[in-house]
Amino acid sequence: MIKSIIAAISQNGVIGSKNGIPWNYPDDWKHFRKTTRGYPIIAGRKTYESFQVHPLPGRLNIILSHNTNYQPPGEALVFNDLQLAFDRAEKEGKGKVFILGGAEIYHQTIPICDEMILTFIPKQINGDAFFPHWEPNSWKEISFVRKGELSFKTYRRK
Repeated sequence: MIKSIIAAISQNGVIGSKNGIPWNYPDDWKHFRKTTRGYPIIAGRKTYESFQVHPLPGRLNIILSHNTNYQPPGEALVFNDLQLAFDRAEKEGKGKVFILGGAEIYHQTIPICDEMILTFIPKQINGDAFFPHWEPNSWKEISFVRKGELSFKTYRRK
C-alpha cells in the first residue's frame, strides 16, 4: 500500500494556525477532494476536528489520538497506534492511504511514506503548526502543475 502525505505549505512552512488552515484557496480544496476521494485517510485528532464536515465524505476516515476514549464527531475510526491505523487502511484494498496531518503526524510519517503531494502557497503566513523538515535529495519530483499562484507538486521517494 502506498503511503502518501498530502499537505499545503506556505513559503515559511506554515500548515496551520489555531487548529485551522490560515488561507482559503478553492483550487487547493478542489485538488484535495479530487486526489483523496475514494481512498482511506489518516488524520490527527486536531486536524480531523478542524474539518468543516465530519466525516469527510467518500473516504474511510481514520483518526490518530492519544486518547483511546475519544469519540469523534461523525463516523470515523480511532486508533492510538500508527501501524494499526495503516493496517486498517490497507484492509480497504485501495492500494493507497492519504496522511492529512497535522504536524506531529507528518513528522512521524515522512520517514516511512512513499509519496508526498504538496501544494505550495506563495506567501509568508502567520501560524503555529509547521510542516517538518524533509530532505529533498531523498525525493524525486514526478509531477508539477501551476494553477494561478499555487504550485502542486508530487514527489516519490528515490
